[in-house]
Amino acid sequence: MSRSDQLPPEARWVKGVSAKQPLPEAAHCILQSRLSAVSHWLPLAAERSDEDIEYVHQLRVSTRRAVEALRVFSDLIPNAACEELRAKLGQVRLAADEARNLDVLCAEFVRYSEASCENTRRKIAETIKQRRRAAQQPIAAVYSELVAGNFDEQIDDLLKQIMGQRKGDSRRTFGRHAPRYLKPVLKKFFKSSQAELSDDEAFHRLRIRTKKLRYTMEIVAAAFKPCFRKRLFRWIVALQDVMGMVNDRAVAKALFSQWSETTNDAEEKAFFLGLLLAETRAHEDLRQAFYAIWTRSAVKRLQRQFRACCGFS
Repeated sequence: MSRSDQLPPEARWVKGVSAKQPLPEAAHCILQSRLSAVSHWLPLAAERSDEDIEYVHQLRVSTRRAVEALRVFSDLIPNAACEELRAKLGQVRLAADEARNLDVLCAEFVRYSEASCENTRRKIAETIKQRRRAAQQPIAAVYSELVAGNFDEQIDDLLKQIMGQRKGDSRRTFGRHAPRYLKPVLKKFFKSSQAELSDDEAFHRLRIRTKKLRYTMEIVAAAFKPCFRKRLFRWIVALQDVMGMVNDRAVAKALFSQWSETTNDAEEKAFFLGLLLAETRAHEDLRQAFYAIWTRSAVKRLQRQFRACCGFS
């Protein structure tokens, strides 16, 4: 995968896409950007993650963006090729999950550590590092598997198939199809927002729907008015950021709770329980911050803004 030698690909907005473009041309441009991003970050995350924890983070984000792009343009791609590529991207994302969670945990551990517990802190820090080194293996393994399976060539073949459809109806523009791509994702997002969000599963569903909406908005933004990016997208990103912080605290809580129950060392147990208490408080504070911005009136206002900006009825 030689693409890692290139400059980092555009992460959020794909250049060269417009509402008036033929749909296959816009799809080719977007998919090329999204899939190239995976090819860029995968070798860095697999071979050089010790240089920068952002490599694994960007790999996980880029795979999610790529999967969403494949979903959006699935009607332009042969089903077998689309499903095979989505499965491989799913492998990549899953391989990166544990490593990313431990990277976040390491940062939190350092933040909460105190000098008075230096010996215990050092022992636990080494345990976390060992787990993080072990979590690196799945990333390296999936990278080797995709290299052996000619992943980049598979991407190139898929892009060629899409560009082969450019001779279709000239009225088949990206702008005409963009609302069709956005509407079902938006509908599921607002449906999830109506649930009782004090329930952890309901909160998790909304967080996932928010991610999918964000990544779809990034894909179709060029087809809508400027308010789409300047107002709606910023609101969704802010919401996702808060929910992401809540989720990070929930992951840390679960790990510290698990480790406090499995250790036989009294000092370690006390240390973990202290961390668990701090994470529990932080988690609750962030949940309250989320409830403060995601009110019923805020949801209704956002619905009205989407209708006005996107022309939805």
